[in-house]
Parts: sequence; structure tokens; C-alpha cells
Amino acid sequence: MTFAACQSGAGSAYLFNELVQLVYVTFFVQDAGYGDTDLIIYARAEAALERGLQRAEVERLWELEAAELPLFQAVLQQADRQLASAPKYVHADARDRLKQFAASARASPLRPTASRH
Repeated sequence: MTFAACQSGAGSAYLFNELVQLVYVTFFVQDAGYGDTDLIIYARAEAALERGLQRAEVERLWELEAAELPLFQAVLQQADRQLASAPKYVHADARDRLKQFAASARASPLRPTASRH
């Protein structure tokens, strides 16, 4: 529902935040060994969200660009596969990693981790 709202122009700051969380938690679950989405997809989705936030500041429109939608579709598909395959503790650990990142001064959780792969 969040993705659908943000692609149709009915997004909000809250829904964009939910997409940020989706991208990062899906990445963290993959980093724990459950997923095979190319890391560039996560980085491009993150960049698309950053551009969306910048547009929202100027235009007050919380919407993803049409060209960026396949990135989020790939992340959503990966998240669905992870829900079916990864144990609950992996998802809980990913949420904990998200909280740690949010409390840090780091700009992105992707860059240091992605460089290990």
C-alpha cells in the first residue's frame, strides 16, 4: 500500500519513511544471508528516496519518479522472498540494525556494508 501510494502521488513523509525502512531492513536481512538482489539496486533505491525527499521539500509532492519504480519493485519482491525464507530472529536483528543506524551519524547504512561484498 505504501509503494502504491508513493507511485500515484498520494505519498507522505510518513510513507516515504516506511519505504526507507523497507529498503534498509531488506538490505540488512540480505546481508545476513537471505537474499540475492544486486547491491546497486539498494543504493539506487536509496538515492531515489533522497531525490524524492528533496523534491518534497520544494514541491510538497511525495511521489516516486516512474523510472525509479522498478527499483522498489525489486526490493519489494526480495522482501517477500525474505519473509518466506528468513527466520524471525533475522528480521528482528535487521530491525535492531535499523535502529542503530538511525541513532548514528552515518548518512547511509549501505556504503560501509556494501563495500565488504
